[in-house]
Amino acid sequence: MSSDLESPNRIFFAEVGPRDGLQNLPTDLSTEIKVELIAGLLDCGPELVEATSFVSPKWVPKLADAEQVMNRLVADRGEGVLDRLRVLVPNRRGLERALAARARRVIANIGATEAFNRRNLNCSQEETLAEIGLLSEQAKAAGCLLDVSISVAFGCPFEGRVDPQRVLELALEVSDLEVAEISVADTIGVADPRQVVELVELLTARLSLGLLSIHLHDTRAMGLANALAAYRAGIRRFEGSVGGIGGCPFAPRATGNVCSEDLLHLLTRVGAASPVHLGPLCRVAERLEQLLGQQLPGRLYRAGIWNPDQLN
Repeated sequence: MSSDLESPNRIFFAEVGPRDGLQNLPTDLSTEIKVELIAGLLDCGPELVEATSFVSPKWVPKLADAEQVMNRLVADRGEGVLDRLRVLVPNRRGLERALAARARRVIANIGATEAFNRRNLNCSQEETLAEIGLLSEQAKAAGCLLDVSISVAFGCPFEGRVDPQRVLELALEVSDLEVAEISVADTIGVADPRQVVELVELLTARLSLGLLSIHLHDTRAMGLANALAAYRAGIRRFEGSVGGIGGCPFAPRATGNVCSEDLLHLLTRVGAASPVHLGPLCRVAERLEQLLGQQLPGRLYRAGIWNPDQLN
């Protein structure tokens, strides 16, 4: 971990494993274990941990205990923990539940294609943009920050190739709603470094670089290459999932969030400054492997952090 957190190479990291990672796993974890996982991740130092989702339990039953998770975290760590937690909300009902649980930062989603948006949110892109506008007003009135993720920004399982201009149009419309951050997501893991650079350059020609985050999947073993390309193109906000767990339950074969510890190891090796402690993060991945009873996709937690000065 670099200590130079004021440098232009400073990155901001959101750990999404407790939400995006767990929602697609076959294993059910108890509320207590989820709280333990989130607490362990918070102790590693990321700016944000995406703790849960206030989606209907009918659609994502593994996160049906969202209120209990939030209440336990506040009880264990105090109100201040809320500044480092983010939760997913699909609509105003979800936001109302999140605000009742005292959430201070939420994230909503819109698909970059009409087909994916309808499959994921059961409404049109136009309807979702209108809903996000209402979410923005309601969140602002409650003193809550709103982020927005643009899913399938590089490729859609139902429509194929996604026009970068359409992603830009959506990002501009979303930015007009005074959101705190716009996350561009490679939801099904089809991007390549060239596409990443081209989209980042297109977006940053019209939007502030500080507004943009990137969410990558390693479905086709391109996640780290794409992260490096994004970093070199100027992106400083990244998302990842501990151990590389998870995926999207509404996109066929969309396994493999980019692994948090592998991603951060790569970026710090090329000069990025991060507040996240990699050793403890690897230990969280080791613990998660034990809890799930299976080897995780991540590599660093298994191989260890290379230190040539301490060879046996």
